[in-house]
Amino acid sequence: MGVSSREATGVPSTKMADVCEQGCVHPEHAVEVRRHLLGGDSARSTADLFAVLADPTRLQVLYALWHASTGELCVHDLAAGMGRDDTTISHQLRVLRNQHIVAMRKEGRVVYYRLVDKHIRQLLSVGLSHAQEPTLVGVQRERGALA
Repeated sequence: MGVSSREATGVPSTKMADVCEQGCVHPEHAVEVRRHLLGGDSARSTADLFAVLADPTRLQVLYALWHASTGELCVHDLAAGMGRDDTTISHQLRVLRNQHIVAMRKEGRVVYYRLVDKHIRQLLSVGLSHAQEPTLVGVQRERGALA
């Protein structure tokens, strides 16, 4: 049997670098995976939540709401503080509201927004902390994601 190009060069194939070299299955691990597999509805709703949080403008809105001294802000204050137009911020708030990430209340002609609960603050806190870990910052800098 011949030697593969991967073995000959000692360089792992890009395709296979993240795959076990032999097709082994550890039955006890497969059973554990099945036992803890996230159900379809839970996986979908959690993925939807993270997809909504994946937008930089929405994250900036959430961060501003998180740190608002009053606990809430109106669209105009958010837009002015972020240097964005009201329409853009209003749209982002609608997306966040539809995912139950922010809530609104109306006082006269002014609409105020706030984070729904502590889970959102925890997600923001953990996400920011993780993104600022030295190894991730180095990887992002290498990719040109950070200036």
